[in-house]
Amino acid sequence: MKVNEFRRMLMKARKEKGLSQEDVALILNTAQSCVSDWENGKVEPSFSTVIQLTRIYEEPMVYSLFVSDEHGADDLVPVIVKDIHQTTDLRITALDIQNEYNDVTEQIPKIMRILRDGVISAHEKGDYEKFIKESKEFVSILIPLILKEEIQKKKALQDCRLERAYV
Repeated sequence: MKVNEFRRMLMKARKEKGLSQEDVALILNTAQSCVSDWENGKVEPSFSTVIQLTRIYEEPMVYSLFVSDEHGADDLVPVIVKDIHQTTDLRITALDIQNEYNDVTEQIPKIMRILRDGVISAHEKGDYEKFIKESKEFVSILIPLILKEEIQKKKALQDCRLERAYV
């Protein structure tokens, strides 16, 4: 398995959280060597482990990069996700959301005409593909925001001394 952006993000997120590999191994009830193997690309973590790591590190990009880098789902997690993650200014994020929303809503009348008869003809294919592309871009902006919000909710529960196991 190659060392790639996902692997680098695993290590970076762990270090930013101030955790050692042993700390993560204890939380996940696994060996420190497993955490090392994941970070070095020797072994691929399971989906459930990646979800746990995303929650532990409070870093949505761990999951996004796993899906795109490891499983070839780049079309489901477009590059714009990586760009929006780098943006901490919510005003810029709001503008991006508005722009993508406008692009999608502009396509809705066309897509409704296309889908109404239940068949996508050859001359409608271009408009259909454009709608799908615009929709993916819109969703790719929303996914990191939603993940970040969910992580914050779970963290708030933990900060109130309500115990929550990472399962």
